[in-house]
Amino acid sequence: MRITRFWLALLLALSACSLLPARPPAPALHDFGPAEKTLASDKAAWSSVAVDAPEWLQSENIRYRLLYSEPTRVRYYTQDRWLAPPPALLAQRLSLSQGTGGLRLKIKLLEFEQVFDSAQNARVILAFRATAMPPDNETIAIEKVFRFSLPAVSANAQGAVTSSASLIGEAVNSLQAWLAETPIRR
Repeated sequence: MRITRFWLALLLALSACSLLPARPPAPALHDFGPAEKTLASDKAAWSSVAVDAPEWLQSENIRYRLLYSEPTRVRYYTQDRWLAPPPALLAQRLSLSQGTGGLRLKIKLLEFEQVFDSAQNARVILAFRATAMPPDNETIAIEKVFRFSLPAVSANAQGAVTSSASLIGEAVNSLQAWLAETPIRR
C-alpha cells in the first residue's frame, strides 16, 4: 500500500510539471544602438554631463500612450524593455559625444515616450531642460528647453525603439549646435 501511494504521488508530481503554464519568454532588451557620428566630438562644448529625471522616468519600461482613446493612461510594452532607464542611456550617449569644450552640462529629462494619435499612427517624443555652466562656476549660465517629436517607423515597440534612437541622435546634434553658439566663457 505504501509503495502504491509513493508511485501515485510520484506520477502526480511529474504530471503536475507539465500542467504548469509555460514560462513567458524574457523581454527583449534595447538601447539606442551604435553611436552615430555626431559633430566633431573633440570640439564638443561639454566636458562633463549629468542627466536627471523624475521617478516615473527611472524605469526600463518602454512607455506609450493612446492619445485617441485614453490619453492620460500610461502603458508599457510587455515583451520589450530598455537595457537601462532612459536617463542612464541618455547620459551614456551624451558622454560619448563630450569633448574638451569645458562646459558642464546638466540635463533634466521631462518626457520620453511613444504616443499614438491613431491605432496606425505613432510618434516618439522627447523633452528635456539643458543647463550649461562654465567649469569653474556653480551658477546657471544658460538654460534651454528642447522638445523633439519624430514619426515612429512603425506603430509598435520596434518602431518606438528605432525612432527613439534617431531622436536621441537629433537631440545630441541640437545640443552641440546650441552650445557652439553660446557666449559662455570656457
